[in-house]
Amino acid sequence: MAGSKNNMIPLVLAVILALAAVFAVNRLISQRSFMAGEEMIDVVVATRSLTAGEMILDGAVTRKRIPKSAAPMKAISWSQVDMIMNQKMKVPVSQGDYIVLDDIGVGRGLSDMVGDGEWAVSISLNGGAITNRLRPGDEIAIIGTFTLKEEKKSAVLGQDGKESSRRITTVILPQVRIIALDGGKQQGGDEFVLSLPPQQAQMLLAAQAQGIELAPALRRPNDEGNLNRTTTGLVDMKTFYDLANGVERTNIPAVPTKK
Repeated sequence: MAGSKNNMIPLVLAVILALAAVFAVNRLISQRSFMAGEEMIDVVVATRSLTAGEMILDGAVTRKRIPKSAAPMKAISWSQVDMIMNQKMKVPVSQGDYIVLDDIGVGRGLSDMVGDGEWAVSISLNGGAITNRLRPGDEIAIIGTFTLKEEKKSAVLGQDGKESSRRITTVILPQVRIIALDGGKQQGGDEFVLSLPPQQAQMLLAAQAQGIELAPALRRPNDEGNLNRTTTGLVDMKTFYDLANGVERTNIPAVPTKK
């Protein structure tokens, strides 16, 4: 009896190995046939768990490459990801799950993107390459450059004081959220719709009307540093005089030095 049991063990192992080999071969054949003919597509999935009512901002979604036949109904192609940015989730979605059209409130008005207690204004920003790459959902600081006029009182009674001016650059608003690109642009440009408190909205519009040059500085998402605009100071010509103070002048040689 013991001998028959011992003889069964190799037989069982042989059957298990044979089944494993068949499974591996079938899987390899399936993968090769899939790679040869199946079309792959990139779809939108959640980078992290998203709650109902949460706005979809940069970093909330990512792309996932899957077989076209495996894509769920109403899956959102990665090429359409701009369409869902700054939209609100209608239902919660877990990390790694597909985001489909029924999950979000696509087609909502611009007013739905404005923050609570905020107003939206359209502002022109001059920032070169940065403005061409800004997208809805980005947070920026707005830096202004303008001429500040100052009047010095005359020491002689009855005489008008002398007026002087200096060019300065300083932070106007340290943290502003972009909610749309103006003029229906899909990407890039220099006109932006910003959401900000009413006092800041009217101040920014007044600054633009006064001809103050406004430029953006891109902030890192969810960065809570440097929110006090006074900590960054201001820059004027004295800044550069101080920069040059104590530094020896460099003389450029007529002939470049050879290494």
